Amino acid sequence: MRLWKVALLLNLAIIATGAWGWVQWGRHVQRLQTEVAEARASAGGEREWRVAGVVRAILPEVGVVILTHEEITGFMPPMTMGFRTASPKITEGVSVGDAVRFTLRGAPPNVLVTAIDKTSSPPGGR
Repeated sequence: MRLWKVALLLNLAIIATGAWGWVQWGRHVQRLQTEVAEARASAGGEREWRVAGVVRAILPEVGVVILTHEEITGFMPPMTMGFRTASPKITEGVSVGDAVRFTLRGAPPNVLVTAIDKTSSPPGGR
């Protein structure tokens, strides 16, 4: 095979590979833009949830209450985590181990516990 044919085939292979990569990159960027737009639309600003949980710890000096909670629809799966409280008075009247129903308000991920009330039994019979 002549040298010019080899060079031509290599150039065509490079061009074809570059074009294929360009198309794939464009599809990837378009998919990411769509996902970001959907996430922004679903977040949509401030929201409020009423959630059942169990108090695991109260840290009034930093304004945090640690709760084991059920699924927060459209926000997060069931887990144990700390939430900031809107006021230190919110945790008055509850103690570690209490089954509670709490109100979570804000624009994810910046949410606050705005109210917390004792309930008779833990969520899911826990």
